[in-house]
Amino acid sequence: MRRLYLWTEMLFLFIGLPLLYYFEMIPVHKAIPLVLVFFYCLFIIIKDKKFDREIFRIKRDYPWQDFLLKGSILLIITSIWVYIFRTDVFFHLPRNNFWIWVAVIVSYPIWSAYTQEFIFRAFYYHRYKLLFTNPVVMLLVNAVCFAMAHIIFRNWMALIFTFIGSIIFSYTYLRNKSLNAVFLEHSLYGNILFTNGLGIYFYLPM
Repeated sequence: MRRLYLWTEMLFLFIGLPLLYYFEMIPVHKAIPLVLVFFYCLFIIIKDKKFDREIFRIKRDYPWQDFLLKGSILLIITSIWVYIFRTDVFFHLPRNNFWIWVAVIVSYPIWSAYTQEFIFRAFYYHRYKLLFTNPVVMLLVNAVCFAMAHIIFRNWMALIFTFIGSIIFSYTYLRNKSLNAVFLEHSLYGNILFTNGLGIYFYLPM
C-alpha cells in the first residue's frame, strides 16, 4: 500500500502537475506550483525522522574546481551555440538590461535553484528510494521528472538541458551528500545560461 501511495504521489507531483500546467488547467503563475510543491516536500521531510539532516550542513570542502571546470565548458559551448544560432539574444540581458540581469543573478539561486534541488534531489532520493532497486533507473527517472517540470516552457531545448543537467546534479548530490553543494552548482550553471542568452528557453514561452 505504501509503495502504491508513493508511486501515486511521485507521478502526480512530477508528471501530473507539469502536464496540468502545460495544458493551461492551472491558471496561475508558474512559480506558484513550484513554491507549493516545495513547502509540501519540506513538510514531509520535517516530519520524517529518518531523513539525514546532515545534507543541510555547510561544508568547507565543496568541489569548486569541478564546478568551475564544468561551468567554463558550459559557458564556452553554450555561448558559441547562442552566437551562431541565436545571435539576437547573445549576452542580451547584461548588455541591454543590466539591472534586470543583476536581479536574475541574485534571485534565481534562491527562488529557483534551491527549491528545485531540495525537491528533486533531497526529497526525491530520500522519499522514493523504496521504489527503486537499481540506482541507475532511479537516476534516470529523476532526470525525466526534472525535465518534465520544465515542460511549461514549451520548447525542446529546456527539456534536453534539464534532462542532462539532472544527471549532473544528481551525481553531485549523491557523491557529496550535500544539498548546498548541488545548489551552488545549479546556481552557477543556471546563471551562466541566463547571462549568455540561452536562458531565453527558460523564461519565455516559445
